[in-house]
Amino acid sequence: MGLGRFIGEFEYTIDGKGRLAVPVEFRKKLGPDENKLIFLPGRFQTIEVHPYTEWNDYEDRVLRHLPEHTEEAQRFFILLYSQAGEATLDVQGRVLLPKHLREWAGIKNNVVITGAGKFFLIWEPERYRKFVTESMANYQRDRNEAGRQAWEMMLRFRAHERND
Repeated sequence: MGLGRFIGEFEYTIDGKGRLAVPVEFRKKLGPDENKLIFLPGRFQTIEVHPYTEWNDYEDRVLRHLPEHTEEAQRFFILLYSQAGEATLDVQGRVLLPKHLREWAGIKNNVVITGAGKFFLIWEPERYRKFVTESMANYQRDRNEAGRQAWEMMLRFRAHERND
């Protein structure tokens, strides 16, 4: 797996062929043989980018635990995998962004690339600015709520461990 978490924000331009340079700071976080990336439709109408090994880990940790036979799960899996793409970093650290994902995310020439821990996101700049403005206005409330949810999960996990 990679060498660290993806953090920070960077503004870049997509070239005429649809290629995007991955920030040097992000390339340094990839493992030595980790040059393949997985692209997905992401939350907030972004392009979600996972290093290949992290994607495999995500499939094992999360996706394999989702119910397979509900209509919602089937729609989700089919859409997720049909819209996903792969690309390999070229020697200049660029990747070709899938055209259908660029269109879906409303991306033309300029992007904002943001860290999201184990993966990173590619945003249409105006959408990103709006997201930051709204999120900063709700930061304290959202942080408190996330902490409350984490605390509840930890208590349920501990109760489950005691009952086993």
